[in-house]
Amino acid sequence: MKAYWLRWNQLFSERSNREKILIALGGLVVLFLILQMLVLDPVLAKVTVQQQKTLNIVADTQKLTTEIGQLKTVLSTDPNAEVDKQFASLQVQSQQLSMSMSQVMEGMVSPSDMAKLLESVLRNGNKLKLISLTSLPAKPVGKSKSGVDGAYYIHPVRMELTGRYFAIRDYLAALESLPIKYYWHSFKYSVETYPQARMVLVVYTIGSREEFIGG
Repeated sequence: MKAYWLRWNQLFSERSNREKILIALGGLVVLFLILQMLVLDPVLAKVTVQQQKTLNIVADTQKLTTEIGQLKTVLSTDPNAEVDKQFASLQVQSQQLSMSMSQVMEGMVSPSDMAKLLESVLRNGNKLKLISLTSLPAKPVGKSKSGVDGAYYIHPVRMELTGRYFAIRDYLAALESLPIKYYWHSFKYSVETYPQARMVLVVYTIGSREEFIGG
């Protein structure tokens, strides 16, 4: 093994500076891809599953809210025993979904604190540079058939920062370990001038009002 290493070391030493740089950059790219596959991808997959589960509950809640509203209109003009029975059943389902939604939102960071949370975790380290931290417009989770916005809103925040790979990795790990909940929307990582890299992260929380987050 030692002779094998010495042989490769000699071949590397004989390369020009430009070739050495290209080889080193190629090795770093391979290393980053391996780290991404072992560290980042599993985290993003876990977040995506939880995100889809939450959105499904919210969509079901919105659907039931719309159906209840339609039945209320029918009841006000043409009372009917069968309609009453269906209305009562929908109310029970609505209560169950409301309880499920309450559990999902329990411990979730409020929209007004989302940007502050990202910035406070960033202040705990000194190896990253914050380029921008922007609150994006709130979006309703869904619309009813009549075009009315849903009962819940997604409040996204876009963060852009620069730093070394391991500093960015540690920051993401710190966010992931927080006791309060939020969801990841998108993640973009690129190496600009080695060893500095740029990360653009969009995360969001869910609120019951279309309020401005601030930040």
